[in-house]
Amino acid sequence: MRFLRLYFTVFFLVYITLIVTKFLFMFYFDSYFTQYSFTEKIYAIFWGYRFDFAASGMIAFLATLFDFNRRWFAFAASFFIVAVFLAQIGDMFYFAEASRHVGYEITDLFADASSLFMTALSQHGTAFFISAVVGAIFFVLLVKMLSKPEEVELGKSYILKKLVLIGLTVFFVRGMWQHIPLNPWQSNQIGDTKLATLALNGVYNMVFSLFSQGKKLAPVHLPPINKEEIQEVFSELYADNDISLKAPIIKTKPNVIFFFLESWSAAFLKPYGFEKAEATPSFDAILQKSLRPRFMVANGHRTTEGMFATLVSFQNPLGKSVAKTQLQDFGYTSIIDEFNKRGYASAFFQGTSKETSGTGSLANSLGFRYSYGKRDIKQRMYEENYWGVHDADLYNFVLSKLGTELREPFVIGINGATTHDLKLPKGVKPIHFVDDEVINKQLNVYHFADYALGAFIKKVEKKYPNTLFVLFADHCGGNIGGSLKNYEIPFALYAPKYIEPKYVDVVLSQRDVAPSVADLTLGDYKKIFPSFSGKSFLRDKIFFADYYHNGILGFVKGEDAVELNVATKKLQCYRVKNFAKEPVLCTSKHKKLEKEVLGFTSVSQSLLFRGEVNKFENYRYNMIKKQR
Repeated sequence: MRFLRLYFTVFFLVYITLIVTKFLFMFYFDSYFTQYSFTEKIYAIFWGYRFDFAASGMIAFLATLFDFNRRWFAFAASFFIVAVFLAQIGDMFYFAEASRHVGYEITDLFADASSLFMTALSQHGTAFFISAVVGAIFFVLLVKMLSKPEEVELGKSYILKKLVLIGLTVFFVRGMWQHIPLNPWQSNQIGDTKLATLALNGVYNMVFSLFSQGKKLAPVHLPPINKEEIQEVFSELYADNDISLKAPIIKTKPNVIFFFLESWSAAFLKPYGFEKAEATPSFDAILQKSLRPRFMVANGHRTTEGMFATLVSFQNPLGKSVAKTQLQDFGYTSIIDEFNKRGYASAFFQGTSKETSGTGSLANSLGFRYSYGKRDIKQRMYEENYWGVHDADLYNFVLSKLGTELREPFVIGINGATTHDLKLPKGVKPIHFVDDEVINKQLNVYHFADYALGAFIKKVEKKYPNTLFVLFADHCGGNIGGSLKNYEIPFALYAPKYIEPKYVDVVLSQRDVAPSVADLTLGDYKKIFPSFSGKSFLRDKIFFADYYHNGILGFVKGEDAVELNVATKKLQCYRVKNFAKEPVLCTSKHKKLEKEVLGFTSVSQSLLFRGEVNKFENYRYNMIKKQR
């Protein structure tokens, strides 16, 4: 039974490594788990043993492929175990940025390996070097320890032994005794989304996502809701469908600029309650001269997710993006397509590489005729950060294209790179905003990006006064804490010639951007874009916003919000006060919101995965007629 002894030796070494790194994860993000007792956190770590066993079984099997040679086995097993350790540490760094384990973005990690490496080095330098040193020492110790066991003899029974190990590994990967294959979403069965992040190890999530790349993206399983309830939901959510407006409001074919402000979180902006510093004076001043809501809720945590929700006015696949999946090939009605039909020149500009997360190809598929990335920008004032060119250089490149390749009227999208990192260019002196070193760096790149934004808008206003500026973030950046906080972004419609400054105390969704811009520039969005699921900030009265965060489906409507754990069906209820949510006891109105988010999301996800997004109008309009 020597082959089993070698297998389980590696198995338990990997398991111990996973447990230790999960403890490190717990301590590294102590503020994220501050509301839980030590006992609750320990429980969560060990509750996820099925994911740990699955990862351990896979690594043990890989190591035992070399068990016929003692030295090869020692080296291979040590390498795989240390790789698990480093992958867990890397997942921690990723969680600090995206507030979730590495998942479907796994292929992008390989594509942007150098950028990710330098980002980890700059933002988590101490932890990075300690991990590297510990990894090296760990490797040496493992090689010495694993060199002692004798190799498994090659013989007639060798293949049979391997078949036994394959069966054993499959047993662990399937979650042992359960009847369905082990899926990372099952971590939410613990009943709490934050504790679920402790239960699930990053390695299993990575491997699961990597081996799922060749498969079709599948929808998240939601609690069921019947047709009568769906009809009732849509009648309630879209009861303002008959409100008319003489559109377009701007009748001069204005230029339109969509600013996908990279990683701008409302949580760090003064107009949205951040009282410690004023890092974005240019944006703050523009905001006061704009049509603006309390805040907007992003529909994802990646640029491609923000682009889709914004331009198609539709939900993303929950927790994922349509980019680089079978969903990208379906036909969508993008607002950019309509601008193209009306003679607009269109282009998408990004400070990073066009290949990053498939942003460039998605921009083209959503209607932008041209797509530019960092390699297209030759004239630069500053060196690159770890992701791309700084916003000032990007904006100068945009200006060089306007009036030449892109003549009026034009519609463009801009996504910078300065705030994709925490690195200022050489010669730019940092400002002391706050004592926290990481947040201070973040505020400094905001400040530098804000300066470039303000200067660019002034130049465009002077040369192209007939321009509508649409300012919002593609998504939030960093681990802010709390599900809703991770999705609160700024939003402003700025066109001094046409739009009077006004503050409206509502919470909008990123899906509301395109309908609002359509009413301003193209005409009645309900007639031109009947498949849009968002509302127009210019005329509609009923607004709601949804988000999906680590197994939690969130919904904000008015002053109320709910968060539903889709795995356990546990509902948590809140009152949204200013820019935060306060826990309250669930009442009948919250149960109604639960039904609304389930009905809206069930229909949206079903249409999205069937490639029938354009049939959304059948629910938005026809169901209301039936109800009446």
